[in-house]
This record gives sequence, structure tokens and C-alpha cells, in this order.
Amino acid sequence: MRITAFEWDDGNVLHLALGHGIEPEEAEEVFAVAPLFRKTRRGHYAVFGPTQAGRLLVIVFEMKRAGLVRVITGWDMAGAERRYYQQHRKG
Repeated sequence: MRITAFEWDDGNVLHLALGHGIEPEEAEEVFAVAPLFRKTRRGHYAVFGPTQAGRLLVIVFEMKRAGLVRVITGWDMAGAERRYYQQHRKG
């Protein structure tokens, strides 16, 4: 999956920060450090991966034109998500 840029505004920044304790920089790190992508039932995508600090996150996003990503939500991986990530990641 080719990511060229991220689309951030007050809505998705506040939702991540206040609702889930995730900063935009952390969300972007998940795409850069050993990401595992999966399509969701609603037609969006989820990326599983660590931040540079080692926090394991799931980030749900919409893929827009020309590699533009709009983050919708995210959370810390639960036990089953951690196992899924460990079993399916490359490397």
C-alpha cells in the first residue's frame, strides 16, 4: 500500500487524542514501523503496528486519492489483536 500523505483536521485529531490517547504522530508511526494492513467490513482499512516507543496500535483509516490517508479512529491492541499481528506480520 502506497501512502503519500495524511489528512488531519481538528475532528480526527481531537477524536484520537481525547477518545483514545493517541497523538497524530503516533498514528503515522504505525504506518512506518512494520505495518500490517487489513480491509474492514465497512470498506475502510485497518493498520496494525507499533509506534517508535513500542506502543501497539490499531489505526482505522480511509484511503483517498493518490495515497492520501484520513485516519478515522484508533486504539491500543487487545490480546487477540496482538496475537493476530504477531502471527501475520512480515519479518
